[in-house]
Amino acid sequence: MLSVLTHRGPDDEGLVRLDGVVLGSRRLAIVDAPGGHQPLRHGGAWVAMNGEIYNHNALRKELAAQGRRFSTRSDTEVVAALVDELGVEQALTRLDGMFAIAVWEPNTRALTLARDRMGEKPLYWTRRGDTLRFASELKGLLSLPDQPRQLCPDALHQLLMFEYIPAPRSIYQGVFKLQPGHLLRIDPEGLRITPWWRPPVPGANPSRLEEPRWERAVLSSLQIAVKQRLDTELPVAVTLSGGIDSSAVLAFAARLRPETPPHTFTVTFDEPSFDEGGPAALMAKHVGATHHAVPLPASALPEALDDLTARLCEPLADGSLVPTRALYKAIHEAGFRVSIGGDGADELFGGYPTYLAHPLAERLSALGPVARALVGRLPTSTENLSKTFMAQRFAEGLGLPWARRDQVWLGAFTPRELLPLTGRAPLAAWDVVDAWAEAAAAAPEVAGRAMYLNQRLYLGEGVLTKVDRASMLSSVEARAPFLCHRLVALAADIPVAAHLRGGQTKALLRRSVAELLPPALTKRPKKGFGAPLGPWLAGPMRGLLDGLDDALAGLIDGELVRRLVREHTQGQADHRRRLWTLLILARWSHGPWGPRSRPS
Repeated sequence: MLSVLTHRGPDDEGLVRLDGVVLGSRRLAIVDAPGGHQPLRHGGAWVAMNGEIYNHNALRKELAAQGRRFSTRSDTEVVAALVDELGVEQALTRLDGMFAIAVWEPNTRALTLARDRMGEKPLYWTRRGDTLRFASELKGLLSLPDQPRQLCPDALHQLLMFEYIPAPRSIYQGVFKLQPGHLLRIDPEGLRITPWWRPPVPGANPSRLEEPRWERAVLSSLQIAVKQRLDTELPVAVTLSGGIDSSAVLAFAARLRPETPPHTFTVTFDEPSFDEGGPAALMAKHVGATHHAVPLPASALPEALDDLTARLCEPLADGSLVPTRALYKAIHEAGFRVSIGGDGADELFGGYPTYLAHPLAERLSALGPVARALVGRLPTSTENLSKTFMAQRFAEGLGLPWARRDQVWLGAFTPRELLPLTGRAPLAAWDVVDAWAEAAAAAPEVAGRAMYLNQRLYLGEGVLTKVDRASMLSSVEARAPFLCHRLVALAADIPVAAHLRGGQTKALLRRSVAELLPPALTKRPKKGFGAPLGPWLAGPMRGLLDGLDDALAGLIDGELVRRLVREHTQGQADHRRRLWTLLILARWSHGPWGPRSRPS
């Protein structure tokens, strides 16, 4: 299990065999490189951890003042000491960081698994006979020769609809993901899973502070979060797009480390509608950064697919995984082990146009069939965020409950397409969407409810999964200041109308960070981070679709696959997201971690 996770921790390996428990850890040495060997014990608690605790120094001082003596400078030992002092659940509430943690307490014979609040670090688990198994990635479990590989049909539907598989499911039956902000405890009384943190609902309890005070609070909180994530002796790279989120993070990084000009990394494309190289270079020049453009041509796609097939243990069909993987490979090759970026701002501060579209969709809900017929006549376009694609998705969501509508707008296949595609209706695939929609009901406005849903699903299960896998495959730790739980709470306290004022997305955040950025950046519309898969698969890389129907035999209806390929390559329709999802599924199913392969 440890050997297949070496990329997550290339610097050290540790394993302890205790009475009834075996703990193992691979380590990427960021904090206390010489002394942070894991798993480690403090008092009555053994801990193995993947991730980073940003407030470990403050917690260590507090615990030392209470008489605790530490043998390392490791943040993992601080976690163990805090657990020994307060118990697991209360200790978790004191942690500011991203983490997946395993805690063994011999005195009570209790094992606790826990994930961070927003889901930055993954944790899979399963039961086999009388044994509980867990790992940071699915491949840790699949490396065991007796682990079954039976596809979960509901997870397959979720992949086809959403492009990812949300917790608690995994692609395999009987293997689960622990949900963000949850803990699993197993002891002599049994196994139970409970939330240790409940995410705030945007707009549910808005504060009445005046708007200028919100702007100052956001700016101050973001600066503190960036400072915490720069607190390392190692150089920190900055992942940079042309948007305001990563640009604001870069601006603070440059201010907080003026003695070391930051290094910025941006993926560039030949296709203008996808390329953000110009605005990113402008921002890098604005703060005096050393800028690294990472070109990604169409010719790189076959090698990227082979790489993902070999190393991705659970299918993830987000098309931006390819450029994200290229980005972190470049960061690693430049000698960096830590990076910082702008993930999370869109979901917290109202950055997606869907938040503005929901009220209109509710007024037009009865026009779904007519609207779908009309937009079906629009000319095909494979540009980034094309108006045709957005209009067709908007019409497809009409008449659905708001949460299901939101998922349809963001996903690949629509619910109506799944029955003929797989032979099964996607009834159970909606369960996690409906559950989070119920939790979001505390928000009085549909935009606030959609922001909450996106935080829990699109961000937590899609974007953060993509970033974790892409960064860890290159042994780079990716840090996200916007995901600081205090900033999450602050964004939720702000009235939703302030985020979407005047028909503008992210209105309050734009004003908050305007002083940090060149004026041209604050006025740019959202572009979205993606790869030009549509034109590539219709043009120079269309050969990747050859035999796709045969590769999916037994999973997906072959005639429908052939129709999708034909319509896309002949310019009759834009099926980029559908075809990319099917291509990822086909490659994965025949790869080393798919159901048709076994470890040698």
